[in-house]
Amino acid sequence: MDDSNLITKLPDEGYSPEAIANLDGAVEEFAESLIVIKPEDANIAVFRSLQIIMNGRKRRIGDLGNVESPDDPMKIQLMIYNKEHIEEVLEFIKKNGFPAKNEEGSQFIHIRVPKPSRMQLEELGDDVIRRTNAVIARLVKIKTNTGLRIRAAVEKEFIDQRIAGVATKKIDVNLERCSKEIKIIGLMKRKKILGSFFKPVERDDADFLKIISRRLKLEKSKVENENQLRIQTEALISKNQSNETANLDGVSAINQNVSPTQDTISVN
Repeated sequence: MDDSNLITKLPDEGYSPEAIANLDGAVEEFAESLIVIKPEDANIAVFRSLQIIMNGRKRRIGDLGNVESPDDPMKIQLMIYNKEHIEEVLEFIKKNGFPAKNEEGSQFIHIRVPKPSRMQLEELGDDVIRRTNAVIARLVKIKTNTGLRIRAAVEKEFIDQRIAGVATKKIDVNLERCSKEIKIIGLMKRKKILGSFFKPVERDDADFLKIISRRLKLEKSKVENENQLRIQTEALISKNQSNETANLDGVSAINQNVSPTQDTISVN
């Protein structure tokens, strides 16, 4: 018997819908987590982790002051907590290759950071790969945990083996779908981060690049069709408005021709 027919005919057992919702939730969370990763932030992270020796101890710059980039990711504002450290920290920053300046009496050191290097961008790309693999492992765990619950339900005769089999197949299908989507999302992020430095590094990158290319073409075609439809609709509306204006002008002209005759008759 075709299992796809069973999926529509069997009652909702409750296990697969919950698992599928959790799988989809993991995909959404993963996509949102990648939004904060920006290539221009690479140097800021490096700057924050710089270590300076003060009073015989290694201290990170991020521990000595508040590091922010409110207006431009290439321009950092470092507010030193202790004013006595300003000159020492300023010289340290300059020696590490970051142009910096401090206005007299201010606790702020203004630093200009260069564009991230290829190595820094590749490190961000590697971070995306690690995140991708971690989320896929989370998906597998969702499937495994639900599978254990389904098995226990069968043993306790809450559901029969046939329903358990269909529920498991539903989960397998959606696990594959969500895993694929996560890899595509991760790959697109890596391409965006690395730009011209991007190259396929994962085993299935080449296959997913083809899928991304097809999606982009479909999206472009969809936008073009929507624009064409909008233009046609606007042209039709404009034409209808022109016809309505012409009709109103015609009615007005007829009324003007009729009015003098009516006035003449009225006088007689």
